[in-house]
Amino acid sequence: MKISMRAMAVAIAGLLWCNSANAQQLGSYGGSPYGESPLRKVSRTNRELTNKYESYYADQEAPAAEEPSSPSDAAPYEGAVVPSAVSENYGACCKVNGRHGRQRRQFGSRLDGIQCRTDKIELGEPFALADHTCFLKRHKVKVAGWLAQSYTWNPYNPSDNFNGPVTWTDRANQYQLNELYLYAMKETDTEGSGWDLGGRVDALYGTSYRWDTEGGLETNINSGQFYGLALPQFYGEVAYNDLKVKIGHFISPVGYYTVGTYNNFFNTLPYTYQYGEPFTHTGVWATYQATEKVNIGAGIIHGWDAFDNTANPHAGYLGTMTINGNNNDSLAFVQVYSMEPNQSGGFSPRYFQTLVYSRPLNEKWTYIAQSDFGVQSNALTNGGAAFWYGYNNYLYWKKNDVWSWGVSGEWFRDQQGFRVGQVVPSLGSPNARGYALSGFGGNWYDIVFGPRWTPLPNLVIRPNFRADFYQGHRNAGGLKPFDGGKKNFQQILGTDVIVTF
Repeated sequence: MKISMRAMAVAIAGLLWCNSANAQQLGSYGGSPYGESPLRKVSRTNRELTNKYESYYADQEAPAAEEPSSPSDAAPYEGAVVPSAVSENYGACCKVNGRHGRQRRQFGSRLDGIQCRTDKIELGEPFALADHTCFLKRHKVKVAGWLAQSYTWNPYNPSDNFNGPVTWTDRANQYQLNELYLYAMKETDTEGSGWDLGGRVDALYGTSYRWDTEGGLETNINSGQFYGLALPQFYGEVAYNDLKVKIGHFISPVGYYTVGTYNNFFNTLPYTYQYGEPFTHTGVWATYQATEKVNIGAGIIHGWDAFDNTANPHAGYLGTMTINGNNNDSLAFVQVYSMEPNQSGGFSPRYFQTLVYSRPLNEKWTYIAQSDFGVQSNALTNGGAAFWYGYNNYLYWKKNDVWSWGVSGEWFRDQQGFRVGQVVPSLGSPNARGYALSGFGGNWYDIVFGPRWTPLPNLVIRPNFRADFYQGHRNAGGLKPFDGGKKNFQQILGTDVIVTF
């Protein structure tokens, strides 16, 4: 029997529509249930919807080592709950059939109204390293990680092969192994009474290493231009009743994005995070659960991304506060004051603060707003001060356990051109190569849109579209920031594939 090409096209379109219409649920707004970044662990109730902030006070948790049902011990964005053993409505028209539970798709035969079955399908638990080692489980040690690889298509094919100042996926039309990330941790939990000890160690290898190093730490261990090793965290933690004290090297609690690409909804960074905020600190940081809804903290640090006196001989201050509301919303405030390098080759006072508000609008939608402000006196060669500040908005829609969609919009102003631009090589990665232009004083805008797709418990795919626009003067060399110095704008299409373990 012959079937016309038109009929076949209608049938295929119907099947695809049916499959996407009933895809499995993903978490609140597509995040990872594993890594805790700044907005993590707000409260047990808030965990389902607001993942980013109790912590400033908890640590990133990696992929497979976390309970699938606890989405917020995870990434900055709340969601991406790893599919549980049995999930509902996975892939329209999927059903567990047969004596041995084989999966089979059942479709209606009529082209004028395709019929779908939406029964449950058994996906199984995600693979977790710690689950296969009795010693680790017995001592409550979590070991997990991920492998992230990406490719970004830049239609302008820039001559320098960089996507302007956009990172972590900074290379245009090239494959990148962004991160082979591994961590081990033991959380402290006194349940409000008594003592407990814990700690954490993180390591990553890949192209993301260039931004995750500290001066004086990885300075002498890397020789690669694009690939190298970074140690984002290694610290010990002492807990007594409702007080926790972290001692060592740890990821900064500032902002909404965090170290570890898996912990963020999209695979590209906003300007606020890449150029306006510190990535890591070394020092002592104490946090106290003052009430059920309020957590406060203070610490002494070695400034921004500095491990010892070779990078920064001055001490700095870190302050944090998180307030959880009655509607599963959360407000987090972080401030950093320290002496930092200036254009004259010395150090001068720098103050930075960030404010992040997170609110679930309903069971499907979550909204995040962030504002940053930074100022450094005597930062410029002429002795003038430098200012940078911005406003970010994030909106996430959880369709189901497999599909989440997100959109972000950012305005970032680097008033004197002091922040955006060349950040590598640095003291922590002296051999690294990156975007080489700088000195752009003006406004930066970007919009990012795309899904976070989790077709399997240990697999995440994140395609996205990003558009950037710069409004300001050219740099001292007469160049613009995009397309190798030729344009004030660009659009890129990128995707990455992450395998967790």
